[in-house]
Amino acid sequence: MATGKKRAAAQWRSSPPFYEHLGLELDALANGRSAIRLPYRKHFGNSRGEVHGGAVAALVDAAMSQAVRSTVELGAAVATISLTLNYLAPAHGELVCNGAVVRGGRSVAFTEAEVTDERGTSVCRASATYRLLPQNPLAADKRR
Repeated sequence: MATGKKRAAAQWRSSPPFYEHLGLELDALANGRSAIRLPYRKHFGNSRGEVHGGAVAALVDAAMSQAVRSTVELGAAVATISLTLNYLAPAHGELVCNGAVVRGGRSVAFTEAEVTDERGTSVCRASATYRLLPQNPLAADKRR
């Protein structure tokens, strides 16, 4: 049943130029969960025509860090401490990564993610730990 209400588009909690370079698209972001899409581009391919593992890793880190950012004050810094990826199958075409905060604290957050390809295949599972830092007043001055 349609209600006529439009759902607000998800908003990035940070937008490094690297995200734009990759062409990442934010599908959802709220309450410690994210969904980010990596549209396929030929230059993301490896020698076999599959999506290169480095592109998958960048997508995973973006999804998990954005999930963390959705749980902290806007402007707080988030830095990757550790990132573990388990590649399960070759990745083909457009990828979607769902990231989630498993446990958050005042200074550290633990996350997990899964990447699926355009065939619906689970191609990567990952976990990461992030350092949470208070808002940097110098960084805020640079944005003005």
